[in-house]
Amino acid sequence: MRVDLNEIWEFMEMAPEPKGAEQGNVWVYELVAGGIVIDRLGSEDIQNLKKEENYDTELLPSIFTFREILWQPNVYTQPTLCVPQLSILRVFCEEYIAELKNSKNGQVWPYFDLLSGMALYCQEAIDRISNAENSDDIRIPSILGELRKKAFPIIKFFIFHPMNRKDYQTDALNRLNYAVKIMLTQYNNNYYDLEDPYWNVSIGTEEDLKAKESDALESESDDTPSTPAPSLADTDEKFEEF
Repeated sequence: MRVDLNEIWEFMEMAPEPKGAEQGNVWVYELVAGGIVIDRLGSEDIQNLKKEENYDTELLPSIFTFREILWQPNVYTQPTLCVPQLSILRVFCEEYIAELKNSKNGQVWPYFDLLSGMALYCQEAIDRISNAENSDDIRIPSILGELRKKAFPIIKFFIFHPMNRKDYQTDALNRLNYAVKIMLTQYNNNYYDLEDPYWNVSIGTEEDLKAKESDALESESDDTPSTPAPSLADTDEKFEEF
């Protein structure tokens, strides 16, 4: 069952126990943010996102509001202007993930793939610019348009994070709306190309969930996200309908 990003909190408050709860069945959540899919989330994982100690309110401005390459028009028109800004954002995401992992806080692991995805998209843009320079066919609007389209659901997830400062959220949302206008009018994107993040909700067992957190914390340092990851319906694990 698909649940809109902001409706997950109401769902968790109002949803009855899943079918087969007496046999150990639980709600299983999957966060879909464009090409990034984070599966095998339990109810506790979702609730942990709302804990003040698990969310850095400076993260949103650090990955979007202060990163003008994700929303400004007609500023980053040359590779010499784009590549440094893309590299800064990529390195920030990679270092932030490393810091989270070093903290050994198992309650923040859902952020790993989102920030890894952002870093990956920055590197893809850098590679495209580098390849285009070698071929003398540099199309910066196309490259940045693709980057912004892929980053859109990740940014939107963090904008609507329930622990954000309201002033940061308002500022970022205004810039995102501006960025959408630029993407549609200058960067050759279509409105239906912009994917909102959402949740898939299904039924599984505790065994389906328990290995995910340790896997995330112990993963190798390359931090490459599963992009895209299979949906719950496509895995070998069979979940009951509800």
